[in-house]
Amino acid sequence: MVNFRWQLKGLLESEGDGSYQFTNLGKIPVGALPLVLFNQVQEPLLVSELASLEGSVEIALSAGLSCLDERRADLLIYRAQLRRILVNSLYFLEIKADGNIFYKIGVTTRSIEERIAEVQRDVKAHYSDVVVNLLGLWEHRGNVELYFKHRYQPFNYRIGKLTEYFAFPFVKVVLQDLYEMKPKTLSNVEVDVLSLCDRSPR
Repeated sequence: MVNFRWQLKGLLESEGDGSYQFTNLGKIPVGALPLVLFNQVQEPLLVSELASLEGSVEIALSAGLSCLDERRADLLIYRAQLRRILVNSLYFLEIKADGNIFYKIGVTTRSIEERIAEVQRDVKAHYSDVVVNLLGLWEHRGNVELYFKHRYQPFNYRIGKLTEYFAFPFVKVVLQDLYEMKPKTLSNVEVDVLSLCDRSPR
């Protein structure tokens, strides 16, 4: 049974013969969308929400609405969240520990060398012989981490309280998913968010 609201929200589309299929947006909640398509869906939505919040501030300012301060605060919070996404780099590591091989996804604003050293220290609390190799680094892709963990949740490999590790039987498939993402090119709007995030909206 198809809920009509799913169609209104763009999660499903009719095939014209009484059957339906998930749209790219609809595939995200079930983790079925490849990472490259996830970015193609999510990035315009992020920018659209920013434009909507900026418009709300302009309307409140022009009309002298009492909610102006609240709308400004919403915009500042959202800009900070978007900036956090953009300043973070996504990394994917291979970890060899006492004969085991597993992988880590994560984001960082620091140098990858610093982060690898920290990961090595964390894993050494549970294993004695630990080697960490960098398999990929994608700048400005802080938005991908949570979706990656959702998409590949069945392969989650917990190490004590550490939760961002995975054991993949066929890691080449995962690497292909990651490497299909093109290097992120910042739009003018995103450059503005990075450089002017601390400026209060007029």
